[in-house]
Amino acid sequence: MMRLRSWQMLAAHGVLIVLSVLFTMPFAWLLSTSVKVDEKIQAAHTEFIPRAPFIEDAGECLRVRPLMVKEGKQEVQIYRGSRLTEETRLVDPDAVRDRIYLDVANYTEAFQWFPFHRYLFNTLVICAIAVTGTILSCSLVAYGLACVPWRGREVLFWIMLSTMMLPGQVTMIPLFLTFKWLGWINTILPLTVPTFLGSAFFTFLLRQFYRSIPTDLLEAARLDGCGELGIWARIMMPLSRPALAVVGLFTFIGSWNDFLGPLIYLMDEDKYTLSIGLAMFQGQYGSDWGQMMAMATLMTLPIILLFFFTQKTFIQGVKLSGIKG
Repeated sequence: MMRLRSWQMLAAHGVLIVLSVLFTMPFAWLLSTSVKVDEKIQAAHTEFIPRAPFIEDAGECLRVRPLMVKEGKQEVQIYRGSRLTEETRLVDPDAVRDRIYLDVANYTEAFQWFPFHRYLFNTLVICAIAVTGTILSCSLVAYGLACVPWRGREVLFWIMLSTMMLPGQVTMIPLFLTFKWLGWINTILPLTVPTFLGSAFFTFLLRQFYRSIPTDLLEAARLDGCGELGIWARIMMPLSRPALAVVGLFTFIGSWNDFLGPLIYLMDEDKYTLSIGLAMFQGQYGSDWGQMMAMATLMTLPIILLFFFTQKTFIQGVKLSGIKG
């Protein structure tokens, strides 16, 4: 029996390792492309490990750019550091060899064209406000639906859940007209204020968590004279930190990756977020894939690091909120 269980665990871990490698491949390829030279990015047969052509010259290894073959000789253009010079040479084709090379110039040159710090600040402001608004509004509504007895709360709960079946494209134009009437276009208000009005999915998630908390704890607080807002702030919020961490993480990722919202409501380039700014970068400098992949890597990295450092709290919150598989 123990031998069978060991084989089952070994098989399960093997499957998980294979799936982890498959899910990691897109980011690994993105990272690899961001440090490749242009010749290798545009080559017909791309390589995963970044390489660049080099030649040996008087004991010195020089990076080159192959041009054309003339009379059996390979014409190459010489790099000095990361700068491509006008100097060319004719060498034996066998003298040009690929070596592992990380072209960090893609990052340094991209920062000269792409206002990453400005877009990062705009994105972080929107994400911080959105996380705060979602946690406060959804936790308060969820507490009212789960812990406060009142007539019609189940009906209102199901009505709230039914709004999740309404596609965002249906409400896009009415919302835009409303925000335009309010004078909020070209501001971050359409991207932040709605978060203080709650989300049906996150309210449902927190409601499921609150229903698992013993009612005796709430009744004891009421007998001690604590009001409903006091119970929510002093008891429920501290107890629901794992579930709130899940809500905050999902909200942060949604706001960080949001492309359609900033595209619709933001007009000035100074107010762009990373997602919309990266799209404009692609449209203007679309031929330079190395720089584009470098900026995409910097945009993706914070999300991966955030989940890496909060995965324990995230998994615990998902289990306790009642949405586990």
